[in-house]
Amino acid sequence: MGFERQNGDDFWIKCCLGAHFSTLQFPESFHRAGRNSVDLFSDVLLAEVQEVQMFENERAFAFHFLGSYVMLFKLYGNRANVVLFQDDTYISQFQKRLKKDEAIVLNALDRPLDQSFDNFVAHDSEPNAMFPTFGKECQAWLREKGFDDLNSVQRWDLIQQLLQQLDQANFYVYEHEKGVSLTLLEPQENVLYKTNDPIEALNQFYAYHWSVGEFKKEKNLIQTNLEKLHLRAMLYQQELLKQQTVREGNVALEEIGHILMANLHAIPVGAKTVELLDFYRNKPIKIKLNVSLSPVQNAENYYRKSKNFSKELANWEAKLGAKNAEIAELEKALLEVEKCQSKKELKPFLKWNQAQNTHKAEAEELPFKEFIITGWTVWVGKNAKNNDLLTLKYAKKNDLWLHARDVSGSHVVIRNPQNQTVPKHVIEQAASIAAYYSKRQTDTLCPVIVTPKKYVRKTRDLLPGQVIVDREEVVIVRPGVG
Repeated sequence: MGFERQNGDDFWIKCCLGAHFSTLQFPESFHRAGRNSVDLFSDVLLAEVQEVQMFENERAFAFHFLGSYVMLFKLYGNRANVVLFQDDTYISQFQKRLKKDEAIVLNALDRPLDQSFDNFVAHDSEPNAMFPTFGKECQAWLREKGFDDLNSVQRWDLIQQLLQQLDQANFYVYEHEKGVSLTLLEPQENVLYKTNDPIEALNQFYAYHWSVGEFKKEKNLIQTNLEKLHLRAMLYQQELLKQQTVREGNVALEEIGHILMANLHAIPVGAKTVELLDFYRNKPIKIKLNVSLSPVQNAENYYRKSKNFSKELANWEAKLGAKNAEIAELEKALLEVEKCQSKKELKPFLKWNQAQNTHKAEAEELPFKEFIITGWTVWVGKNAKNNDLLTLKYAKKNDLWLHARDVSGSHVVIRNPQNQTVPKHVIEQAASIAAYYSKRQTDTLCPVIVTPKKYVRKTRDLLPGQVIVDREEVVIVRPGVG
C-alpha cells in the first residue's frame, strides 16, 4: 500500500500475511511488477487518510478514509487479514479464506477492561481475562519469575513490572531454535537487533526472518520430519522384535504335528483342545484343535502351517533388515543435519523437507487443529459438529479421547494407530490443550476426562458434540497449549 505524505514523500506498507509468517514491512520504495499484479481495495484509491485508530486491548488498528471508509488491519498471527468497511458495513477483504472476517463488527473491537487490582483478584489472580494481548512470551516471562507460586499482591506487582517493561518500547529481534522473533521483552541471548523505532524493528525482523529465520525453519522442518520418521521406524522395529519374542517362546509348529502323530490314540474326536506330553521338553502341552478335522488331519494342518511359517519367517527377516537399514540412514541424516550452518549445506537433505511439506499438506486437509507432542499426533475439534466428525469418523478405537469435564469444549484425540502405551507427559499436555479449548480456559486448574475412544458413543437423541462416555479417568491440569 502506498501513501503520499503532506510533504510529498512516499510511505509504503508491505503486508506479509501468510499462514506461516505474518508481519508488516515498511520499504523505502516500491516497483510494481509488470505482470501478475492486481489493484486491491480500489474503493479507497486516492482517498485521504483522516485518522489512524488503535483498538483498545486488541491486536488490530484501522485507517479511516474520507468517504466513511475504514481499512482494518487484523493482526492475528496466521489468521491476519486486511478488511475494508464503509459506514461499518463489510465491503471486501484480502484473505478470502477467512470467511468469518465478513462478520466483524468494527464497533465491537474496542475492549475497555477494568484492569484494577480488585478485578484481578476477582479473576482468581490470573491475567488472561484482564490482559488478553499478553502473548506466549509475556506468559513465559511471568512463569520464569515464579508467578504461579506468588500470592495475589505479589502477582499484581509482577504484572506491573511487566507492563513497565512493555511501555519502555524497546524492540528486540532475536534468534531461537525455531527461527527469528520480534519481542518487547529483552531476550537473555541471541539478540540480532535492538531499536526503539517500531518501523525499523519490523523492517529488521522481516530481513532477519528471510536471511536467518528461514534457514532455521527449514532445518527445523527437516529435523522434525526425520525424528517423526525415526520414531515410526523404531515403533515398527519394536513390533517386529516383539513378534520374534512371541515366536521363540512358542513350540515349533512342526514339533506340535509330531506330538499329535505320536498320540493319535489319546485325542478325543471333536475336541477343541487336548493336553499331551511334549516329549521334546518332557512336560505337558495344551494344543488347539480344529473340531471339524480328525486327529490325523489336525496333525497335517500343523505340518502345512509349518511350511507356510518358513515363508513368513523369510518375509519377517527381510522386513527387519530393511527397517534396520532405514533407521541407520535416518540416524546418520539427523547427525549430519545438526551440523548444517547454511541453506547450501541443507541442500542434500531437502528431500526430507519435501516429505514434511507433503505430510503437512495432507494434515492441512484435515478439518481439525493439529498438535505434535514428542512424535504423538493430537487432533482438536473446532466446533460441535466438527467434534462429532472427529470422534465418530476419524478417531479409532485405540486412540485416546479427552474432554474437559462438565463443561462444553473441544473433543481432543491422541492418535495411537500402533496401540502403544501413551506416555504420561503426552496425556497431560493433551489434557491441557483440551482444558484450553473449553469453557474452563481461564481456570487455574481443570479436570479432564481421558478414555480410549472405544468407550465413547453417541445416541440419536444427543445434540451435536454431545456423547456418552462409558468408562473414564480424570486428570487435573493447567489449561494451555504451550
